[in-house]
Amino acid sequence: MESILVLSTILLWALVLLNLLLTLGLARRVRAAFPKIEMLKVGQQAPDFTAQTLQGQAVSLADYAGRAVAFIFTSPHCQPCREQLPTLQALKPKAEEFNVELVMVSDANENETRTLASELDGSLPILIAPRERTTFIADYKATAMPSYCLVDAHGKVRAAGIGLMGLEGEIEKVAERR
Repeated sequence: MESILVLSTILLWALVLLNLLLTLGLARRVRAAFPKIEMLKVGQQAPDFTAQTLQGQAVSLADYAGRAVAFIFTSPHCQPCREQLPTLQALKPKAEEFNVELVMVSDANENETRTLASELDGSLPILIAPRERTTFIADYKATAMPSYCLVDAHGKVRAAGIGLMGLEGEIEKVAERR
């Protein structure tokens, strides 16, 4: 009887170890399937870019020199982006209070971006930056939509993130650093 108890204990521990090894292997595969999202680093110089307004005017980072700006990267095809439009519109007065301009950056073509703009009633400036024509979105490492990059009046990155949840607090922090 005692030898059966010892044997079953050994088998149980062998199964526990096998289960642990399989779990670690699975965790490794999952981590490899979802690479770490890289954002611009706080304090680094914001990359220069070229984009176009809905009126067809070319814009670059130099056009925002001397003022703080939050670029909000969106896509007309992104449902979470559309769901957060009311949040973005509600954030506009707060941003203005702290002298931060909110600028949407669309990764779509002009027609699709105009459709998105109609949902905003012209309340925010929108830049058109399709990935096939400009590296703006790639240079700002906006791999998820919506995301943002907050640049201060000196052209330095002050915050970057996914979604819009933390943007309001970051806008207040930029105003405090002045």
